[in-house]
Amino acid sequence: MAEGKKILVIENDVRVVNLMLYPLESEGYKVTCVPDGPEGLVAVARTKPDLVITSFSLPSMKGSSLARRLRKDPMTRHIRIILIADESQLEELEIGPGSAVDDFLIKPFGAQELLTKVKPLVVSEEEMAGAIITTGNAQLDDKLGGGIPLGSLTLIEGTSGAGKSVLAQQMMHGSLESGYTLALFTSENTVKSLIKQMQSLGLDVTPYLILGKFRIYPIEVSQLGREAPHTLLQAMKNETNRDMIFVDSLTSAIPSSSDKEVLGFFEESKRICAGGTTVITVVHSHGLARELLTRIRSLCDAHLQLHTEEVGSRLVKTLEATKVRGADKTTGNIISFEVEPGWGMKIIPISKVRG
Repeated sequence: MAEGKKILVIENDVRVVNLMLYPLESEGYKVTCVPDGPEGLVAVARTKPDLVITSFSLPSMKGSSLARRLRKDPMTRHIRIILIADESQLEELEIGPGSAVDDFLIKPFGAQELLTKVKPLVVSEEEMAGAIITTGNAQLDDKLGGGIPLGSLTLIEGTSGAGKSVLAQQMMHGSLESGYTLALFTSENTVKSLIKQMQSLGLDVTPYLILGKFRIYPIEVSQLGREAPHTLLQAMKNETNRDMIFVDSLTSAIPSSSDKEVLGFFEESKRICAGGTTVITVVHSHGLARELLTRIRSLCDAHLQLHTEEVGSRLVKTLEATKVRGADKTTGNIISFEVEPGWGMKIIPISKVRG
């Protein structure tokens, strides 16, 4: 991925430059360094970088001003930008959807945080074509066939207490860390309770909310009766500029809906996916008739089914990726897991469960 990618670093602090240079070059990036804004603008025209990393405080201009100049120029507006700042400058930063900057690095930072910020911003459209939805847990992704391809209509289905929302939250956090933008429609949480719940699992989404990369919409669609699925779909279509849309859960929106209306919701969701947006919907298994569930599973590109099972004296959560179209690896294996505070989903070997 990094081969041939060009990064321009605009930073006058030699220590910070040295901190960044080795990890970036070790990953295969071609790095050019200049100490000030005017030289940076010249270097942009000369090197045509894929990414600019600029300090907020430069000798003759602010990095935020440089970013705005790049955004206004049709020749450079496509370049991704990371702004380096320290905590004393946070109040001066323009944060949110209107910002000229794609992401921020807050000092002090290490090599791993630097690369985590850089990698999602230098992915080409060709590379995105093979992109996957990741949980941020390599072992769990492997059990999901290597990850769910971007653009998939995905159904997360399970019984009460089986871990459906935890799986969705794990996928949200992993996708945000990969640089994707998300919208969540939730009947399960308020914004505050969701943040608190995810933090308890070690999945902090606060920075992504601040940057406008993650939007949360608490919904009370049960009061809308049969209009609920249609109203929810209209709200989802307003978010198709996002890479992914999560619905957790749809169950409360469909008690008054006919099978045809519920199926129509998934058919329209499929059309949203055809436009490039991934849609992931959570449902309670007992909230839908068996025949309708079968038709929905058939329509979806990916189907993840969760259960709780009693093994001896122990209640165990299980996950089966029954179908993942376009997966790199085979699916169908049933895995057991537990939800651990500060960790999220933790896979348990079957032998350990039975023991």
